[in-house]
This record gives sequence, structure tokens and C-alpha cells, in this order.
Amino acid sequence: MNSTRLGRNWCNSRCLAKLQRFYFCCIFAILHLLSANAQPYRFINYSANVIQQPNQAGEGLRHFFLALKQLESGIKRKVHILHLGDSHIQADFFSGRVRELLQLTENFGNGGRGFVFPYAAAGTNNPQNYSVTFQGKWEGIKSSKREAYAKWGLTGVVALTKDPHATLTINPNREHNATFYSITRVKIFYPVFDKNSFNVTVIAEPAELVSSYVSREGFVEFEFSKPQQEITIKVVRSEPWQTEFALQGFSLENDQAGIVYSSAGMNGADVSCFLRCQDLDRQLRALKPDLVVLSLGANDAHVVRFNEESFLNNYRFLIGLIKRAYPKASLLLTTPGDAYRARRYPNPHNAKVRALILQLAVETGAAVWDFYTVMGGLNSVNQWLRNQLASPDRLHLTPKGYVFQGELFYEALMESYRRYWSKIQP
Repeated sequence: MNSTRLGRNWCNSRCLAKLQRFYFCCIFAILHLLSANAQPYRFINYSANVIQQPNQAGEGLRHFFLALKQLESGIKRKVHILHLGDSHIQADFFSGRVRELLQLTENFGNGGRGFVFPYAAAGTNNPQNYSVTFQGKWEGIKSSKREAYAKWGLTGVVALTKDPHATLTINPNREHNATFYSITRVKIFYPVFDKNSFNVTVIAEPAELVSSYVSREGFVEFEFSKPQQEITIKVVRSEPWQTEFALQGFSLENDQAGIVYSSAGMNGADVSCFLRCQDLDRQLRALKPDLVVLSLGANDAHVVRFNEESFLNNYRFLIGLIKRAYPKASLLLTTPGDAYRARRYPNPHNAKVRALILQLAVETGAAVWDFYTVMGGLNSVNQWLRNQLASPDRLHLTPKGYVFQGELFYEALMESYRRYWSKIQP
């Protein structure tokens, strides 16, 4: 009786998800047609809303654009985008909107949820598009705290527990989501070769758990015979000397073709925070992104005295680390928008960061989306504030503002993709 009821519930949820996707696709198509030539805000520099390439041929994003074309042609089943950043990315309003638009784009599709981190268990704000529940005591350790130490990965934060009975559940399927994410595999990232670490397992029906293995890249992978809607893990103490478990994140995967858009951000992160993440390179190799987007620099600029040389050297080193870890990936840098310092003072350092990022792009062959210029330049945050697009701190955007930012980025990326192939195949 229970299995029949579970089967019905699964079928009902799948049907509901398909119906929701149909309606969202219809709404998306209508809105896209209506907004194709619309420019609702006069203070936005729409002419600057382009992806700048290191050369006119667009070679900076060549690997990513080729992957997208192969996805459309049915040659490649997945295209993975990894977006790293600070608080503007942690909340996932900006990156989440880009994910929605790409996965609803015709010929791309939804390839899975990708990398997620349980921010709620780390005591900080969690994206609204997935839920995290847990039992036992968990705490967050961030690489932005200079006196702290942990084995950090992509996010620069770990969710740590010393409770040998702790559990944690992550569910990427919230009611308001535009897409439904089934899970047939999960990678759990943590220091698997640390002898002091607890082990971990997933709580699932035994018949549905097909296999598991430990990777040298620092994760345990579990595979399921039936798609799961959520993942529950439980730590396991198998030896008396095991004392803690430092969770670095999950990769929620399936076998469907389409776009995977992972995002990992940390409140207060500057570029140097990611240089402290010793497992960042391993996790890049494990995820194999076709495109890495870096949205950093806002916190580097949010200081009284900005050290241009230090910022340039740190960012150059981070780009080099990413290129060495996974040389195939295309790289796209975004400039931070206009902001105030301490709510009252216009911050000219953001313009300096913008210039240095453009310099690094030329140096490293990366592409750039110049959001600072698109936003309107110095003091434009006041216009965003008056239009309910920026928050009163004049540093962050509102959810509405981040969604708009995501739409601008999506339009720039897709236009660059169309132009790249029109030049090759006129």
C-alpha cells in the first residue's frame, strides 16, 4: 500500500512539474517577445550590454559556444556553467534568473540542478529556490574570516558538524520553481581522505541505491535506480578517532540533456578568499564546467584604501589556478556594479576594479561583461534605488534588481552566441 501511494505521489509530482514547466515556457516566450526590444529604464546603458571578447572572432568563449551548439545538435548531452562570486551570487537571485532563462530556452533544456551548498546549515542566508533542513548541531566556517581555517572548496565556506548522528536534507524542488530537478546521482564533497572525518551515507530505499564510490577528487558519489526529489545524508562514525564532518557541497545530477548552471558564492568574499580554498581545483576537475563565470571585486573595492597591485596579483593568480585546474573551460569575468561605501559615500574604487578586470581579460584571454558600465557608471546606484532595483545600503540589489541583472546578462550572452555563429556560418 505504501509503495503504491509513493508511486502515485511521484507520478503526481512529475505531472505537476511538467504542467508547471509548460506554463512557465509559455509565459517565458510571451515575456521574451514583449521585452525583445523593450528598454524599460532610461538610465541603463543598453548599448554597452555586450560580452567583450579578447578578439573580434570571439575566441574567448569558443569552447562554451561550441558546447552549446553541440547541445542544440544532440551531439553533447550536457553544458555546465559554474558561476563563482560573493554575496551577489550567494543569494542566487542573479545567477538563478540566468539559470531559469537558459534552461527554458528552446533547444537547450534542463540538464539538472548542479552544485549547491547548504547555506542554512552554515548559519547564513540560503537561496530561496532550494530548501535545507538538518538535525544535530551544524556551524559555518568561512574563508573570509582571516583567523579561521578549514578545508574549503568552491564556496569558501563549509558546514561543519561534530555530532556523529547529524543528518541533512537538501531539496531543489520548491513550489515556485520554474523547473523540476530529478536526481539520479549525487556527489557529496568533503575531505574524504582526512582520517579524522566522519564518513557519510545517503538515506534511501535499499533497492533504489545502485552504487557508490569514493573519488580521488574529494567526493563520494551515490547513484539511484529511480529519480529522487531530494537527498538526505547521514554522517557515520566508523572509527573512534573520527571527530567531525566538513561538508563542502553537493552536485545534484541526472541523465537528462540540457544546461546545468551551478553557482557558489559567499557573503563578504574578496578575491583572496578563494585563494585559501585548497580543494577548489579538485572540485573544478570533478564538475568539468564548459564556462566559468567570476563575479568578484565588489568587496575588494569596498574599502577606504584600495590596493590596485594586490587586487591585480590576487585575481591574476586565481585565474591561473582555474586555467590550470581545468584548461578546457571558457572564462567570463563580470565587473561589479556601482555602489556606495557605508551607505553614504560614493565609491570610486569600483571604477578602478572595472579597469583592472578589463586589463586582466586582455592579459588572460577571458571574456568580460561590464556590468559597471551597463548599470550606468558612478552614482547610477541611486537611480536603481529610486526604481526599487537597489537596496537602501546602496551596495546590494533588491530581488527585482538581481532578476533584471540576470536578464541583462542572459541577453548579452545569447546575443554574443548568435553573433559568433553568424560570423562562422553566415
